[in-house]
Amino acid sequence: MSATKTFLLELHCEEIPARFLQPLADEFSTALSAWIQGQGLAAASLESFYSPRKLAWRGIGLPGSQPDQTDTQVGPPQRMCVGEDGQPTIQGLKFAEKWGVAFSAVRFEQPAGKKEPCAVVTITKQGRPTVDLLAEALPGLIAGLHVPKAMRWGSSEFEFVRPIRNILCLFGDQVVPITVDGVAATDSTWGHRLYHRQHPGPVRIPTPESYESALETAGVVVSVEARRTRIAQQLETLAAEAKGRVVADAELLDTLAEIVEFPKIVRGDFPVDFLELPKEVLVTSLREHQKSFCIEGPGGALLPHFLTAANRTDDPAGFVKAGNEWVLKARLYDARFFFAEDRKHPLSDRLEKLKALTFQRELGSYHDKTGRVVALTKALATKLSKDDEHIDRALEAARMAKCDLRTLMVGEFPELQGVMGGEYLKHEGAHEEVWMAVKEHYRPIGADDAVPSTPMGCLLSLCDKLDTVAGCFAVGLIPSGSKDPLALRRAGQGIVRILWERGWAFTPADLIAAGLRVVGTRATKPAPETTEALLTFFKDRVAYQLEQAGYAGSVRRSALAAGWEDLADLKARCEALSAFAEDVRFASLAQSAKRIGNILKDELASGDFDSALLTQGEEKVLAEHLGRLEATADQKALLGALAELAEPLEAFFNAVMVKCDDPALRAARLSLLHRLRQAFLRVADFSLWQ
Repeated sequence: MSATKTFLLELHCEEIPARFLQPLADEFSTALSAWIQGQGLAAASLESFYSPRKLAWRGIGLPGSQPDQTDTQVGPPQRMCVGEDGQPTIQGLKFAEKWGVAFSAVRFEQPAGKKEPCAVVTITKQGRPTVDLLAEALPGLIAGLHVPKAMRWGSSEFEFVRPIRNILCLFGDQVVPITVDGVAATDSTWGHRLYHRQHPGPVRIPTPESYESALETAGVVVSVEARRTRIAQQLETLAAEAKGRVVADAELLDTLAEIVEFPKIVRGDFPVDFLELPKEVLVTSLREHQKSFCIEGPGGALLPHFLTAANRTDDPAGFVKAGNEWVLKARLYDARFFFAEDRKHPLSDRLEKLKALTFQRELGSYHDKTGRVVALTKALATKLSKDDEHIDRALEAARMAKCDLRTLMVGEFPELQGVMGGEYLKHEGAHEEVWMAVKEHYRPIGADDAVPSTPMGCLLSLCDKLDTVAGCFAVGLIPSGSKDPLALRRAGQGIVRILWERGWAFTPADLIAAGLRVVGTRATKPAPETTEALLTFFKDRVAYQLEQAGYAGSVRRSALAAGWEDLADLKARCEALSAFAEDVRFASLAQSAKRIGNILKDELASGDFDSALLTQGEEKVLAEHLGRLEATADQKALLGALAELAEPLEAFFNAVMVKCDDPALRAARLSLLHRLRQAFLRVADFSLWQ
């Protein structure tokens, strides 16, 4: 095989929207990898790069040419290819001619599956140069990229995410001769626009290995990972210089890494009096309007500084800093105006206005939803507390939870819903439990988000999400495949997480019944059908919670099969099973559990038996263990007792014939095994333990 070389392809375009960069890079990487494998070319690695105007891929270790390929072709039987005189027949000559060889190259042997010797010829196809294969394939691979919002420009029929202005395509130091939409490949590219003010010509890339360094000299860091790392380091350094720390925002960090070509962070300032605004307002305003990070002090309070990306190597005249400060100040004046205007009226004044805001067509307005959430809160709060004042505060929080949807601030920043309601109630002097519950009731927003920090916040969040899930299922809006109306899976997962972390005794069946009661006549689907669908839905959410909690697959499967609705009990069983998972006796116990299941599969065994009927020592020992098992309540102690069953069970199966001829003895033995199985199922279905 020829020596290996490195391949490099770069598409230099007009600015590509950040949300398209990684999907396009990943899609082409997948397509190129599949093509490389299909051509018999083994690349040591394939890496991708992207920046606002570039999509690039580099394959390391591609051979200079394809390996030679051999192919064996089987023809007619020997008797049809060679005459009685030993000379080739017309059919034999045509077979050789078909494959481009002399008849002397044809050999006769009996291939697998054939009943007699046949004509066989081996064809060797010489491998083609890799550069030729790339030149043929790349235009089609590029054109085959899926672009959600494709564009055409001029009179061209070619569609792509943005116009392609330059193509860099190298195989080693050789240019791969491709043309896409009239743009021919070269060994050069373009750097940062500011760089080319003083260096008008293109940037030559002599080899694929010099790609990053040559472009960085021209003001472009092509690796998104490198840009992200540098941005994070600069953020940390500049925040420390201001005697603070960056308010973490992983999504914003990713966004900055995608929208800049050169990662240069600049620190700006804003007037101190804006710190009177709630922290969430400042953080959201800076993130949404300026793509900027806030800085907080050691105590968590914000400092009057922000950090933003300059997208250039320097800011010598301070224009980037001054421009961002000027725009940011205007945005913060808007936020302060909204905050002041919203506070001119009590939050409760907006309750009636929720009637004009639709939640869902069949389920009515947000005012209707508020009524259902209040009813759910009352039903569940009375089971958690006997303190009337505490229950009244929970109901007040439920009434106020959605009122901030009619505020100016939430109209400007929808992501602050709930947060602003809590802030306005706080300024009105509401009880801390009330405003904290309202502020946090949308949490957890995602898998990485925490549940509300207070019990009342958890209760309000649970009731709000339960109304959404139960209501949507009741009118036929059920998640299916990639479709998830109103983010029901996320809401359901939030309910399960709250129950899991708070340890509340509500079961999904209890919650479903309560949720469907408040939906009432708005439901369009039969209640039994909806209940069944919701139980399946919540079981899936519970299974996912076990996975997120880090339990092993054998623990999850066996524990779920033994019961999943009591989440506090399920959590205790999973913890106990995980602690005993390495016990060698469990393998034997699992095998015995499977054996018990097989024995009882076609039997009708009752739970009652007369131990006096048992005749053999091994079954008497097992009966004694059963008594201790059934008297043990603690999960860990029960698992310990089950583990002690491993040897007695093995001895029982080795010595005792369960399905004996004596009907009474047979029934007693089957009942003993039935009772043992029920004891097992208090913890897990060990037949699923693998």
